[in-house]
Amino acid sequence: MHARRLTAGVYTGIMLLLAVYCTPWAQANTLLSASPSQASYSFAPYSEFWHDDEQSITINDLLNQQLTFQRTHQAEDLNFGYTRGDVWLRTQVRNDSPDPQRWMVTFEYPFLDYVTLYTLRQQLLDEQQSGSAVPVEQRALPHRQAVFPLELAAHETVTLYTHVAASGSKMLSYNLLSPEAFYSQNDRHNFWLATYFGMLLAMGLYNLLLFFGLKERVFLHYSLFVAGFGLAILAFNGIGTLMFWSFLGENTSRLVALGFTFASTMATLFAQSFLNTETYCPRWHQVLNTFRNYCWLAVIASLLLPIPAALHLMDVTGFMAALLLLICGSYCSFRRIPSARIFVFAWSIFLLGAGVFALRNLGILPANFITLHGIQIGSALEMLLLSFALASRFNKLKRQKERAQADILTALKKQEAALEQKVAARTKALEHLANCDMLTGLLNRHGLACCAAEALERNRQHGQRLALLMLDLDRFKPINDCYGHEAGDFVLQQIAKRIAHLARTCDHCARFGGDEFIIIMENIEPEDTLENIQARINEAIRSPIKLPCGERVSVSVSIGVSTAQGADDATLESLLREADSHMYAVKSRQAAECYRYGSAS
Repeated sequence: MHARRLTAGVYTGIMLLLAVYCTPWAQANTLLSASPSQASYSFAPYSEFWHDDEQSITINDLLNQQLTFQRTHQAEDLNFGYTRGDVWLRTQVRNDSPDPQRWMVTFEYPFLDYVTLYTLRQQLLDEQQSGSAVPVEQRALPHRQAVFPLELAAHETVTLYTHVAASGSKMLSYNLLSPEAFYSQNDRHNFWLATYFGMLLAMGLYNLLLFFGLKERVFLHYSLFVAGFGLAILAFNGIGTLMFWSFLGENTSRLVALGFTFASTMATLFAQSFLNTETYCPRWHQVLNTFRNYCWLAVIASLLLPIPAALHLMDVTGFMAALLLLICGSYCSFRRIPSARIFVFAWSIFLLGAGVFALRNLGILPANFITLHGIQIGSALEMLLLSFALASRFNKLKRQKERAQADILTALKKQEAALEQKVAARTKALEHLANCDMLTGLLNRHGLACCAAEALERNRQHGQRLALLMLDLDRFKPINDCYGHEAGDFVLQQIAKRIAHLARTCDHCARFGGDEFIIIMENIEPEDTLENIQARINEAIRSPIKLPCGERVSVSVSIGVSTAQGADDATLESLLREADSHMYAVKSRQAAECYRYGSAS
């Protein structure tokens, strides 16, 4: 038994060595030289791919066999549409810096079931997993997209092998970002997604309240359409999996198919109610009845069919619904049926977005920002226009029901007040999302900049003393290496709590990036010497931390301090530069002391 294990280990080591030393010669033209002076890189010009619908291989097969990889040149080359087989990507990354660097490998398309990143360096093969079907706690980073941290030593070159398995369309555009660029991009995307879903929620609830108040089914049909569409978009964007239903695994893809197919059914029913086809266009009413019955069958089929077939059915059903309703609306507009023109205009925008989305999934259109988010852009504009049309319909109902006008106006005021409260709550939530770090709850860079500007202005007006403390954790990377990034995130959260506990009410605490924290202290009293403050912070952070696995770890901290008096023309940037310089001086002294201590021993 021991002999077989030894033989297997020697064989694996030899294959890894061959892969390491042979890969650079075979892929010299796929080397991405990453410099810290640039914040982001696209992998498309530096990647190769291998794909076969009939053959499925493992990483060991990939390293042992001489497989022919095809070169990619632009992001469109990584759009594979609906394919049965898995896809392997290969590229090389070199750290051009003399210092260790941390990067983020990010996939733009969130609707990928399983994404596994293998990092080949020397004789080691690191494996990280992510994807919409992977439970959040098992992902390399808890994010709605597939995101992987990549640590590179000074002048280190590594080979990245990425295995992608997905039931839906395989749009595999991926990038290399610095942590700062990644979190900045993440904040922007979260802001717009929160705005989009806030709008869907507001419109859905608003029309649902109108249904309860007026008993008009058209408002209910519209609310159900928004609900089905919103559910599908939540699952498609990865937000639903990240926040609500991580346990569904591969069935997240089925939820997307079910949501979009149900939305097509409700859209057909809404069109019949909104255009009143039963009265004005009886033949079209029968056609839409037949198509709606087909949609209900498609909803049932989405629950029973294999997931790839359900996703294909979703695309076909959605495209047919948008096209059919556009033709019906155009006919009604020609017949001068009330509100038909605005329906046609709104549905034309949605048809364009849905068509772009479906054709991109089928691999007919290239993958870019418009094709990836076209259905969201089109649906947002379409739903806003239909909301205006429904408002116009509502005004007509008000004129027809003069006797009940007072009661309707009262109900509307209550509903508008409830909507304003929801909008205010959503605005407050968006402000918190834009200014706070997702992991620790402290201020992010944007929030720090806003608080620092206000603090410096108060400092100038009142002539008080202000200090900025830059905290950089020492011995933090070994925790990630030994216990995993989830343990590292846990440590960062505990450190953030300790910093917030030590801070005064008027202090501002922020996570500056990675394992760096910032504290801005206003109105420092003479008795509160900076040495005492640093000592308290040092003591609090050095206290052992018990990980969820039961192990205890400790980190230390290097602190750089910069100060400003009321008359100074200090800025956040100048304070950060000064604190950063002092912090690195502290690190240098600590390193020298450790060296002297080690030599003496």
